[in-house]
Amino acid sequence: MSVFGDAVGAIRQVLLMQTRMDQLDGRITAMGADVEGLTEVLAEVRDRVSRLEGIIEGVAMAAGRQQRRIEE
Repeated sequence: MSVFGDAVGAIRQVLLMQTRMDQLDGRITAMGADVEGLTEVLAEVRDRVSRLEGIIEGVAMAAGRQQRRIEE
């Protein structure tokens, strides 16, 4: 009976590990989607900052002085 109990316990552990692996897979998939969303948002922010820099430079040139860019 002990061998049978050990076998059932081992099967139970395998099923528990499989469930945890499935949950982990779901979490990793969700994190991948989050990273993709963050990449898109970052690109949008970069574009907006670029437009603002262009506006600031245009105003500075119109005022007759040159303003340095943020990255300089």
